[in-house]
Amino acid sequence: MEELFKYNTQSENLIISEYGRSFQNYVNYVCSVEPKEKRTKMADTLISVMEILNPTVKNQSDYKQKLWDHLHIIANFNLNVDSPFPVPEKTKIHQKPEKIEYPNQPIKFRFYGRNLQMMVNKATALGDEDLQKEFLNLLASFMTNSSKNWNNENLSNSQLADHLEALSNKKLKVTPEQLEITLEQQQAKKKFFKPNNKFKNKKFVKRK
Repeated sequence: MEELFKYNTQSENLIISEYGRSFQNYVNYVCSVEPKEKRTKMADTLISVMEILNPTVKNQSDYKQKLWDHLHIIANFNLNVDSPFPVPEKTKIHQKPEKIEYPNQPIKFRFYGRNLQMMVNKATALGDEDLQKEFLNLLASFMTNSSKNWNNENLSNSQLADHLEALSNKKLKVTPEQLEITLEQQQAKKKFFKPNNKFKNKKFVKRK
């Protein structure tokens, strides 16, 4: 009677869930099959089934080895067959990855993000003045549009110049007059859902 009402919570844990419980039961059965030649042939068949159950693995260049690794892992490394690939080391499979340190360098203006700080650092290293000027215009335009979209704040050229100098630790000398800001504007008609009304394309307007 208990077998009729056996729930998954009473079963052993799934080792790799995307292959399902039935497949894991097949793998456990194959581990007990004799002789070894028959067991190896059945393991090859299981690999073909895994390709169907996990089709995205084929996008990897070494997907065959990946499938054999999965098969050994599901078998809890008890599958004694003639595998075309070496059996993965159990200690490495369950080894925790090394901790990735979170960047702890302070950001002067957090609302711009760390990437802008890195780009400003690149700008300070540019030797070509014309290229540096054009690069700064792009950065200032990004800062303007980002602040407008996310903070609903319109920054003046004077504020942008101050921010750029601060971000560069005053290595960049920026004047408000030299900045040419590209504003991203999107206009739409009032009635959005009429079939004949379409959104206008984005327009870019330079602000000096």
